Amino acid sequence: MKTLVSLLLILPLLTFAQDLDKHLWKERLILVIGDSYQNPKLIKQLQEFENSKEQLGKRKLLIYKITPTTFLKELRKNKISKNNNLYKKYNSSKEDFKTILIGLDGEIKMESNEFITAKKIFDRIDQMPMRRQELKTKNK
Repeated sequence: MKTLVSLLLILPLLTFAQDLDKHLWKERLILVIGDSYQNPKLIKQLQEFENSKEQLGKRKLLIYKITPTTFLKELRKNKISKNNNLYKKYNSSKEDFKTILIGLDGEIKMESNEFITAKKIFDRIDQMPMRRQELKTKNK
């Protein structure tokens, strides 16, 4: 019985880890975290990325929209996952808004509680060694 209870407690954490781990070395992630999907800062930040879809694709960027109880992958997807592990891990201080850039290596590269322009994120990515290598390979 203890084993079953332990498994039930650990399973959501494993699902969460696998969800982001599947992007490791394939895509960069932007986590846009808000206290609700109606948060004005979250809406403004998502609109900024919506207006930059082509540049997001060029930089292998995926967007996760995260609230205390759910998350959505990508900008237009309507499949809501009911899970707060991402919120707990990346917003333990329970800020009302936060944006996080995660690199191909799974490490946090940028974090802000304020609106960030897409250009600022793209400039940060373009300075990363892996991005420079991608551009060199592409231009050969």
